[in-house]
Amino acid sequence: MPVKTVIDIEKNLVVHSIAGGFGLVDIEPAWRAMLVDPKFKAGMNVLWDFRQGIQTSSFSADDMRHIVSMTAEHIKQRGAEYKLALLATRDLYFGLSRMFEAYGDEMPIEIHAFRTMKEALEWLNE
Repeated sequence: MPVKTVIDIEKNLVVHSIAGGFGLVDIEPAWRAMLVDPKFKAGMNVLWDFRQGIQTSSFSADDMRHIVSMTAEHIKQRGAEYKLALLATRDLYFGLSRMFEAYGDEMPIEIHAFRTMKEALEWLNE
């Protein structure tokens, strides 16, 4: 599976790291597994790290809209008081991350795309 998830209770942070080619078929199960993990608590901040993702045509704007819808559907279980950072160095993934940020503008969570881990972690810790 190209998504590795680490839940850090002390930092109140869930980190999903992508490696290799990936698509919605990989993102959705990682999201759902996080929600049922006993270490997960509502309100934990989330970082999706796409730096090791390989450009693939199997991830589209429609997939991004689906993930936004899925996120909105689980607000009660997930909690609404958290930040979601999207970390992408490649232009394709940064662009998709910015689309997610725009599509998610109506949700009661903070979403922001970043190009560096330092910036993402600083924002998450504000």
